[in-house]
Amino acid sequence: MRNHSMNQIAMAVILSGLGIILLLVNLGIISLQLKELFVVTYPFILFIYGLAEVIKRQYWWGSFVMIFSGLLILDRLGIISFQFLDIWKLWPLLLVYLGFSILFQKKKVKVIYKTDLPSATQTEEIAGHSMKKIRGVSVGKVTFKKQNWAVEPMDLYNMVGDYFIDFSKAFIPERETPIKVRGWVGEVRMLIPEDIPVKINATVGVGEVKLFDYAPEQIRHVMEYKSDDYDDAVRKLNITIELKIGSVRLDRV
Repeated sequence: MRNHSMNQIAMAVILSGLGIILLLVNLGIISLQLKELFVVTYPFILFIYGLAEVIKRQYWWGSFVMIFSGLLILDRLGIISFQFLDIWKLWPLLLVYLGFSILFQKKKVKVIYKTDLPSATQTEEIAGHSMKKIRGVSVGKVTFKKQNWAVEPMDLYNMVGDYFIDFSKAFIPERETPIKVRGWVGEVRMLIPEDIPVKINATVGVGEVKLFDYAPEQIRHVMEYKSDDYDDAVRKLNITIELKIGSVRLDRV
């Protein structure tokens, strides 16, 4: 318990310190020179913290911090290009962790690979809709791309996984159909017909959301969108996407 508390205190101090410095930078209290010094040096502070965690046998968390800060250091040295928000690109490290867990831990790790209407489903009444709940245990891939597949209310979840949903090949019923996609780490790609009104609420903690033909400068990690004719439409999709780390891309076809 003591080690756990010390870890929490150390992380709280680092995050609070970073927050205070960034706040002072945004308010113009810290000069440009100090800002540049902070940007250059904070990866080294993170690396030392990660090394300390490894020494305390917090191998997974410490190694992740060391890898992340090491990439930031290589960016500062001009060897590679890697920014803080590129952290989501490190999600394959979870697969490495699962692999080592299978090899060296007695506790079993269950991995599920999913494709096209996975069998691990439940049906539940939600807000008047009969919603199909599809849950993956750890790692998986969910795809809906068969010709004329039937769209129905769905709640999709995987800890780590990719989603590809092609609504252009689907039979979309004449009603509002809620589609919810959630996960910790992954990538979501959807193809939506031009003539189908949509309401979209997409949130990525670390990463980006690319929506239709929005300009690159309009790409955000939180995006809300609603078609002009959505309220009056009979056939429409209500899409919610929530990821901790990853990327979301929705295209009209």
